[in-house]
Amino acid sequence: MSDFLRLTLIGVSGRRWVISGPGQGADGPELMPKPKQFYDSPATTYWIKSGGELQKYQGFSFKRRDPLFGLVISGDSAEDEAEIHSQVRMDLGMYDQQFELEAETTRGEVRRLKMRLLEDPKAYETGDWEGKDPHLFGVSTLWVSAAAEMPHWYGDPVTASWTLTSGTSGSTSAFEHPGNPGDVVIHPRWSLNAPAKWTIPDPSLGQEVDFQRPPGADADKDFPVVQLLAGEDLMINTNGDKAFMLTHDGGMGPWMRSNGAEAIYPVAPHTEPFETTVSVTNAVPGVTATIECDRWFSRPFGVSL
Repeated sequence: MSDFLRLTLIGVSGRRWVISGPGQGADGPELMPKPKQFYDSPATTYWIKSGGELQKYQGFSFKRRDPLFGLVISGDSAEDEAEIHSQVRMDLGMYDQQFELEAETTRGEVRRLKMRLLEDPKAYETGDWEGKDPHLFGVSTLWVSAAAEMPHWYGDPVTASWTLTSGTSGSTSAFEHPGNPGDVVIHPRWSLNAPAKWTIPDPSLGQEVDFQRPPGADADKDFPVVQLLAGEDLMINTNGDKAFMLTHDGGMGPWMRSNGAEAIYPVAPHTEPFETTVSVTNAVPGVTATIECDRWFSRPFGVSL
């Protein structure tokens, strides 16, 4: 057992079970060898025939991750093992509940993966001793087939803010964009106070071709947000799968006035934090713009700046 990586199963109750790495098995369950789909995020690539026998790459999309792993559960007695086994099973929840795996390295990296049961767990079926009375040895197995709707390991999101301290307009060219240290594209979210007319950054970060734009055309692109009226504090999610522009109370007035205009560019993988410009007019002192950037990774460790 290496000390480099600790894997902890966080149950639906919030209880933590260290299943691999330092402290593994202290509370009963240990990870069996050869877990499946713990590492790279699964994906599908797309190709078209391009003359002769050649095929041309068209793109890719991530798929649902289906982790498959086994646990060996032991106790000080048959009764102890049976109780631990029961608690672990309860912490996997039912199919409408989510549990997590947490990966922590000696470098201080902490990443998590949310999942739910894909099918019923297989108990007392895997070990060489299985098939007998399951409580004969005070040791048992539990095989878990799960599914992760969001296939990437994730860390805590990072935010940055700028506040207009006086007057009705202002700007900063030193807004610290958090960037994206991971190897998976992320989609920034913005929270904008009202009343105000904000302009926020929407740089391409070299991704123009993916959006049918000429290379380099949008390196310094920004996004002028529609005028926000008093009380229209706004939330913007730029994720194309669930993009929205809603006020904090769920109103859609700013979106309806925007004529379909949206910020379009995600943050490319392995983007260092960088300074950019945020500006505001028609505002009042104290209005604030805040960006929030997720931390997504294809693996539980590494693949990061």
